[in-house]
Amino acid sequence: MSLQTDTADTQAKGRDLRDFVRMIRRYWLGEAVIVLATIGLVAGVTALQPRVYQSTATGLTQAATGESLSMAFAGESLAKSRAESYVRVATSDAVAKRAQEALGTDRSISDLLAHITATLPADTAIIEITASAGTPEAAAKLANAWSTALSEQVRALESPEGSVGDPAISFVPLANARAPYFPSSPNIQTALVLAVLAGCALALVYALLRQQFDRRIRSVEQIERLLDAPVIGTVPASPALSERQRVVEQASTADSVQLFAISESLRELRTNLSYIDVDNPPKVIVVTSSIPGEGKSTLTANLADAIASSNQNVVIIDCDLRRPMQSTLFSLRGGVGLTDVLSGRVALGDALQAPSASTHLRVLGAGRVPPNPSELLGSRTMRELIGALSGVATVILDAPPLLSVTDAAILGTIADGVVIAVGAKQVTAEQLQKAYRSVTRVNGKVLGAVLNKIPPNGVDSHDYGYYRNDYYTSHADAAPVPVEARSAEAGGAETGAAEPASTRREQRSRKALRSGR
Repeated sequence: MSLQTDTADTQAKGRDLRDFVRMIRRYWLGEAVIVLATIGLVAGVTALQPRVYQSTATGLTQAATGESLSMAFAGESLAKSRAESYVRVATSDAVAKRAQEALGTDRSISDLLAHITATLPADTAIIEITASAGTPEAAAKLANAWSTALSEQVRALESPEGSVGDPAISFVPLANARAPYFPSSPNIQTALVLAVLAGCALALVYALLRQQFDRRIRSVEQIERLLDAPVIGTVPASPALSERQRVVEQASTADSVQLFAISESLRELRTNLSYIDVDNPPKVIVVTSSIPGEGKSTLTANLADAIASSNQNVVIIDCDLRRPMQSTLFSLRGGVGLTDVLSGRVALGDALQAPSASTHLRVLGAGRVPPNPSELLGSRTMRELIGALSGVATVILDAPPLLSVTDAAILGTIADGVVIAVGAKQVTAEQLQKAYRSVTRVNGKVLGAVLNKIPPNGVDSHDYGYYRNDYYTSHADAAPVPVEARSAEAGGAETGAAEPASTRREQRSRKALRSGR
């Protein structure tokens, strides 16, 4: 038990670390902008600050020594003691006045003192005088003048008027100040280092805030945490889905690697649907989404094509009566469809259309737009039509988005289950949960969700659980030929067509499906 607990904790920590790294990589562009902006701001402020140069002159406080060693030690101790006093004298008004006179400047004494610092290194008699100015030459000149003024002041203190002989203590300049090459302030290197650190900190805060407030669906794990339903498929984004809707049938064309990856994801979705309930697989499936633009109509067309490629009869009914798309996707004639069949103006066999190159797929367009789509889709005639078709084929209903109208929820009560298409980075967690509840509230069954339009490569592809499909080809010029495992997934060819009809409507549906073969 302890070993299992430790293993679980280690895996949780690993996931947390991977999530953190994934978060940093996900928002790298914004983080880079923040870091660069911080560096630019600090560089701009630094460039606008006035340059300050510092120069240092040094002098030695020394005492007159005797011939004996003891006198030398005594003189050294005296010099160090007096140096502690003279370092304070160095910043006095008397020294400042002498320096003012030596420089011949009209600057005030307080102004001069503000630009001078005097320090005494520990256990020495050396006094360091540092002067700051706006130019290197002015800083060196001020430091040297101050050192000379301190020397004169010390001589005046140690040899008052009327005294005879050399003073016992003197201050002797050791090294003159030199003009510096670089300013002491602002410190450009330190400013840039601090700017990088501050920028990284702000970028991390930005990433954490984005992670917290960005509620868009980004991964399979998010969907599984939000819904009490599995994720039954992931479909990568590709221009092929908008330019060539018949992806499964065109997997051997020029861009076969990309198309084959998409067709394999559709076959996986087809297989997962058949294994949701092995004893009673769904025959009537509603495909919808939370909001418009998540690719549910294109997904419906390609899923039907994948099912038809396994020698199973399948019928698409375009139930999006407000914005029908199936006739456009399959390049079929419009004007006649579901609404005409339900109203009795057109026979089902005349309304069903067979896309070219497919013997098992039929499409029933939307037809004329009625004034009451919800009532029409929930009618008894609609139930009878779906029941008849489901006896001879798998029926896929392309329904409007759940959050736009109630049509999909109504159809969910008729069908065996609902498949919700989730557009990656398009729908938020709140929208997906609300769409899910709209189905379950009317006792509809959600078969699962399909994460659609996921990035096929790049940083985000790992977040969505999809990886590059280099496996499908051994070199750039290879053209993979998909192998269709028909025996396991077909469940017997022409299963629907072999069943006897139980009602007259079912017989008419079978005839309509067979027409045009």
